[in-house]
Amino acid sequence: MTFSVTPNQKPAVLDPVHTITCTGDYDPTPAMQETLVDPLLEPLSPHAPVVITDASGTDVTGDVLDLILSCLGDTINTSNEPAIKQLLGQTMVDFDSSTPLPVGELFAVQAGQKNKLPAPSARVLYTAKNDIIPAAKALLAGSADESMFFASIAYAHHPNTLGFWFESTTAFDDFKVWLNQQAQAGAAVLPADTRRLLGDFTNLSLNGLTESLLLRKDDSDGNDEFSFARLVINMLMAYVKQQRGQAAANNCTAGVGVLPFTVGELFCPRSLVLVNAEAHARASAAKVTAEWHLINQSLASPVKVVSTAALSQLTSLPRAAAKAATVGASRHLDRTASRSAQVRFRKAAPSKLDLLKDITRALHRMGKVNKSLNVYRSTRTTFLKTNRRDPDDFNKPGRITSAQYMPDLHVYIDTSGSISEANYQEAVLMLIRIAKKLGVDMYFNSFSDVLSQETLLKVENRSMTRIWKDFCRVPKVAGGTQFKQVWDYINGSPVRKRRLSLMITDFEWRPPATRESHPPNLFYAPCSAMDWSHMVYHAKQYADAMQHIDPGIRQRLLGMVV
Repeated sequence: MTFSVTPNQKPAVLDPVHTITCTGDYDPTPAMQETLVDPLLEPLSPHAPVVITDASGTDVTGDVLDLILSCLGDTINTSNEPAIKQLLGQTMVDFDSSTPLPVGELFAVQAGQKNKLPAPSARVLYTAKNDIIPAAKALLAGSADESMFFASIAYAHHPNTLGFWFESTTAFDDFKVWLNQQAQAGAAVLPADTRRLLGDFTNLSLNGLTESLLLRKDDSDGNDEFSFARLVINMLMAYVKQQRGQAAANNCTAGVGVLPFTVGELFCPRSLVLVNAEAHARASAAKVTAEWHLINQSLASPVKVVSTAALSQLTSLPRAAAKAATVGASRHLDRTASRSAQVRFRKAAPSKLDLLKDITRALHRMGKVNKSLNVYRSTRTTFLKTNRRDPDDFNKPGRITSAQYMPDLHVYIDTSGSISEANYQEAVLMLIRIAKKLGVDMYFNSFSDVLSQETLLKVENRSMTRIWKDFCRVPKVAGGTQFKQVWDYINGSPVRKRRLSLMITDFEWRPPATRESHPPNLFYAPCSAMDWSHMVYHAKQYADAMQHIDPGIRQRLLGMVV
């Protein structure tokens, strides 16, 4: 799908500051229209309105908002994403239509393009030391505007939240004084819960790098008239507008601004992060990185407790856990992403030998481990040990047998409704042959929209019939398809993260639009006995939709690419 825009369109700069009233039913649609669409339809001449048409010449001007919203769902819309990026590239001053970032991060792309920043990738990394801290210092010095600070955080960490930055602790205190005045003026119409939460909010301090709050459990929560979730965002937006006006009148920069990390959170935020720019400028790189890692970790946590009696802090649970135990984490950098776009899919289904080669290659790339079920024994001759048959003859060397351990193999087989019994049996038999060739036992789970119990299957020194009987005793779940539960299951255990995980599937699943943690040692293989063109189509769709989560995902498709 492609779009054409009449030449009289004035290239737009989108402003995230908006107004959603606190009265009546919660409806962000007018604010989204005013913020996202109206600037794109502004003509150079008022007498010639802007018209947008699709490839067939149909006028879709009135459908632009719906088209943008189609890219903001829970999963990536692989058909509309490229088309909307192409439309934004035509109509905006600063937007790269070839960006790998999803449409939901369009404000981050706009800020990055404005500051001539390349899109983040495996070879273009943004860090606190080289980007966030220098941008914070430039913001405070007045040598750069807020877009550079925003882009550096967004490109480095991609938090799925709504943020507001304040120049310093004093600037945040000024906002609290203003907010308290507004709350007192409207106290008569505010519910008791909202007044209580506003009182707690004015007691917050922004002495550290950030302060973060939970506003909603989901999109339907906290939408009552004059609720705290609606009122605090309305007040923050109004204050940003006021400060901008005063700064323009005094020919200076405002000490507060919006950090619209994702479009969905901009108009219906589930969480709120307040950012101290001065603290970022003065902090160490390790501290800044740890703070934003903690925020992302908290956003990904399934536990969301929002109370009307007290403020719910986003990072309270991870901070408490960090005090209880010190956890070291090393960041895994997958360097295969730079080659991901260059791979070609096979024209025919892989043989058992093709899969064996790819799995063996992946095992050797992971390296050796201290202990596992995957043992490689080697024997060498040496004069440092006496000969077992003739120990008195020093001219005869002895033999030393050493054991090396490769990562364990853990297989997850898709048993959803799209996988037939014949497909399942063929996939299992293929696995058994590969495992016997490797000479290793393996862990096994079946999954659909639920995950079966983990089972250790003995393969070494057993017949195909005996192994198949063991497989038949393993519970086979049924239902829909859900990859993310497998990701969470692997990431939930350091032991499982060290294994080579292999998911056998037909790829009929779409990743979420949010940023997720993809296990670094999880690979994919096609299910056997299925139409190959159908398999390649869905694998390409899956790989395209995974660009914002793992740009190098094509390199993980074992047996599918050459």
